[in-house]
Amino acid sequence: MRINKDYLLAGIVFAIGLFFVIGSYNFPPGEHFLNSSRSFPMLLGYSLIVLSIWQFAQTFRKKKEEGEETASASIQEVKRGIVYLLLTVVYIFLLIPFIGFLYSTLIFLLIGMLYYKEVRWYTATIVSIGMIGFIYVVFEKLMYIRLP
Repeated sequence: MRINKDYLLAGIVFAIGLFFVIGSYNFPPGEHFLNSSRSFPMLLGYSLIVLSIWQFAQTFRKKKEEGEETASASIQEVKRGIVYLLLTVVYIFLLIPFIGFLYSTLIFLLIGMLYYKEVRWYTATIVSIGMIGFIYVVFEKLMYIRLP
């Protein structure tokens, strides 16, 4: 019996959400719910649990509409996933330490969008530059956090 990848994804997200909810009880409670060290991990955990239940429901509804699943994951999808994983490893362990966060993120986004051929080259360039500009303005100018 093959496990549907959507069910697997929903199960993993549910487990991560449960981990955050249970782990948040190790932090001390605050005066108010939203003003405590446990509020963010707890809200994140509950959000992930709700999203995983939604994923389960969508997958069940889709499977019910389609009937039996006929095709398994193709070789092309696996190959694309492996290439993207390798691209991410190169981004994290090689590009960021050598050229910095902003430039490496620009290269990572641009190559990722062009590799998957979801958008045209000029759209990928505009989105990548816009994302870098947004990150720079929010972190460097608004929150005064230096990026690596």
